[in-house]
Amino acid sequence: MLAFINKKTDDMKQIISLFYGPKYTRKQLADRFHEWRKSVNRDPLEKDKIIIDGSRSQVSLFTRQWKWIIIQALLWLIISFKFDFSPVINLMAFLTIFSQFSHNIMIISRDKRNIFNTFITQEILSAMSFSSLLWETLDGLEKQKEDSVSVSTTGYAPDCEWTDITLQLITNKHDQSLPLIKIIIGHESSDMLHPSGLGLVHRSDHRKQSPAFMMLKLFGRNSSFIFEGHSSQRASIEKKIQRLIAIINTYFGARDIDPIVQNNSTGSWECFINIDDRTNTWDQTEKEREQDIKSILSDWNPLEEEPERIDQAAESYKMKGYGW
Repeated sequence: MLAFINKKTDDMKQIISLFYGPKYTRKQLADRFHEWRKSVNRDPLEKDKIIIDGSRSQVSLFTRQWKWIIIQALLWLIISFKFDFSPVINLMAFLTIFSQFSHNIMIISRDKRNIFNTFITQEILSAMSFSSLLWETLDGLEKQKEDSVSVSTTGYAPDCEWTDITLQLITNKHDQSLPLIKIIIGHESSDMLHPSGLGLVHRSDHRKQSPAFMMLKLFGRNSSFIFEGHSSQRASIEKKIQRLIAIINTYFGARDIDPIVQNNSTGSWECFINIDDRTNTWDQTEKEREQDIKSILSDWNPLEEEPERIDQAAESYKMKGYGW
């Protein structure tokens, strides 16, 4: 009995919190949600707080019904003072208005939550986009100073076309994040090269991949792509691609056209060098993000169980004894 009372008390506190407290803009709520999503622990208490604050901050059209409930209450008070009704009639009028009041609170609470669920679902699905994944993946890498390009060899193949060059990425059993690289031109291939030889690691720590190396892996999954972030994000991505272009030009020798170009009309980036990623790094990254988004979606916006539908024809058949 005590547990039942405590549960009902908590439910009432949650309902009250949906009407009283600070309200937030959708941008503030989105920033708080994505900060929670990117956190390591993903605190469940912070999640519940965002849900309550987000639901409270929504505007429900059902709040317009309050004026009709208030008008009924005022009319009842005026009439009850003017006329001497029996206690039974007064009790019935009170229960009628109280039931409308309670019902409206529940409707508004549910509507606020549904509006917030729709909003947060859009935010969750937006994190599933290619551009969002690319930005967050590169943003998670350690920042690198934009110093001069450092490679082990320069002008490796100055006479061949970019399309004749294939960079094969092969799993490095000592470090999965730094696959070894084999250069294939026609029927000739190089030995296994460490990414540091092509300047694709941090100069201060060769155990850490650079953003340029992550971009190279991306081109192994998508030979061309369009990044749809805002202007500052697009500028940052372009800077990282230009860094990769400088590394390739330094190692293989510059050509009349860069190995990676951007289409002026569509804005897509296209790589002319063949990137054969045997590690499927970017494909695995996309699968992990998809699983994570599905988990968050079911956790933040769980589907309500539908009541079991009864087949009236089948039940009638059984009641007549034909199913025995």
